[in-house]
Amino acid sequence: MDRRSDKHPALVIDGSGGSVFAGVLDGGGWLAKAERAGAPLENLFPTVEEALRAADLRLADIRGYLYCEGPGSVLGLRLCAMAIETWTRLHPASAQLQKYNSLRLCALALLQNAPDLEDALIVADWKKGAWNALKITGGTAGSTEVIDDEALAAWGGALYHLPQRKGWQSPPAGAETLAYDPARIAELRAHPQLLQPTEGVQLHNTGINTFQKWTPTRHRA
Repeated sequence: MDRRSDKHPALVIDGSGGSVFAGVLDGGGWLAKAERAGAPLENLFPTVEEALRAADLRLADIRGYLYCEGPGSVLGLRLCAMAIETWTRLHPASAQLQKYNSLRLCALALLQNAPDLEDALIVADWKKGAWNALKITGGTAGSTEVIDDEALAAWGGALYHLPQRKGWQSPPAGAETLAYDPARIAELRAHPQLLQPTEGVQLHNTGINTFQKWTPTRHRA
């Protein structure tokens, strides 16, 4: 098989978690992969360079990108987005993009590990009193939504927690911690719920931004 056909080789980039992940996929699986712990600002480009070097490829050889839309580290996701947007302009042949959701990747990996799992809730920290959440119902992963502490406390089934790089609150009581593993993409990429083609890099939007109107007033004693 020509590894440069059917969007291959594809570069996978994920900066959503506590480490930066990069890997090169062809039709059969991983050609190479690399992962570095630490801040994405310092580690994104060295991680990508390491993966490309191990695969004996250059950015000009890449024919597609698989990237994480989030939720996760805002800085990591944005840095990955800027890098991909730049590289696809420098090398237009690589401008075939597919995104995946970090919580859905965890859910599909969890279901593969435990095929008998019917109902579960996976949560990740968003901000104080609020969580990004994905519910598994009848063995099928749902959509990512935001829930509050009250809804989380009312959940009585299996509960899993995906740690974030910087959290605003402690993990929920009784939750089992998940290890985030982007390398599972190689075995799960054919699942119809995982990858979605995009025209440009699109990041997950947890909620609608609200802004407080500024009212100028004179300082008074």
